Amino acid sequence: MWRKLSCLLLLVLSVSVLAQEEEGTGIDPAKFLRTLESTTKVAGLNSARKIHNDFSVRPIRDEDVMFSIRLWSKLNFSEKMNQPWDAKDSRITQILINGIKEYYTAKNEALDQVVGITPYQTMENGFPVFEDDAIMLEEDFNKGMSDYSTQQGNYDESQRPRARTALKLRDGGIYQNYTNARLDSIIDLEYASTSAAKSLDPAVKGNLNVLLIEEDLIFDRNESVAKWDIVSITLIAPSTASADGTEREIVRVKYEDFANYVEKVFAESNKNKGYWYNPRNPRNKEINFSHAFDLRLFSSYITKFQNPDDSNIQTLYGKAEYDYSIIELARKKRNELLEKMHNLWEY
Repeated sequence: MWRKLSCLLLLVLSVSVLAQEEEGTGIDPAKFLRTLESTTKVAGLNSARKIHNDFSVRPIRDEDVMFSIRLWSKLNFSEKMNQPWDAKDSRITQILINGIKEYYTAKNEALDQVVGITPYQTMENGFPVFEDDAIMLEEDFNKGMSDYSTQQGNYDESQRPRARTALKLRDGGIYQNYTNARLDSIIDLEYASTSAAKSLDPAVKGNLNVLLIEEDLIFDRNESVAKWDIVSITLIAPSTASADGTEREIVRVKYEDFANYVEKVFAESNKNKGYWYNPRNPRNKEINFSHAFDLRLFSSYITKFQNPDDSNIQTLYGKAEYDYSIIELARKKRNELLEKMHNLWEY
């Protein structure tokens, strides 16, 4: 009896080995299916794993996306609910800039691995996608971080005679015997050092108080729930940092890079950096900025939503930039989307 069973088992194993050899795929069934896929008109296997957002921290299959729309909204730290993002000992803008500076330091030292947060040109500058050509140069980043409201412009030549006289009387008259050419050289150097635009310091509250969040609102039919999928974060220079009183985009980063950097800094610092300040329990530093985004612990207003003309709310409704009605329309649009998510859930 045992001899018959052994012979039967050997026969089954021999048949399976011969079948695998004929297929030429070894023991990897997925590899065998891909060979069939390349020679037949069937749906690609990769389509089942295609994700809606290539830079998503938590990707969702395209097959599970019942509805999606891309939104751009501004997070302003001046709002009371957003103040924990700009706490004195833990500022999200400081973490973001530190990550970008680490990237430039690694590049200057010719390190092979990517370090920190990769900075990209902004959509405002005509770079809608993340490509190598869109990576921002260090000098462009430093220029974007300038406070142009502190720039004094060209020197007023009518003040030069008075400046020469004042310079001759300075420091006990040590410049008394200088020629006008030497005096003018000193005057021009001193003016250049004081008239140039100063850099925006993230450690100073109010210097950098706005972030532009680009994200997808997605209804996942697999879990029957609406999800926010953040794509990018853009650092905004405040209106007070420009001569004409308008905001401007400084730098754009992938949210994926930012989240990975926050997790790294948060862990390496033993939760002393990159944490979201908890106003209800200041000693609790268990929530980092990445986790706070997941929990939606912020208030924001929509500035643009996906539309055929790629227009922002201001352009669509023809209102002034800081007109209060723009905020009302942004709130109305958000409520409409939330109602749509509710109706899809009922469906």
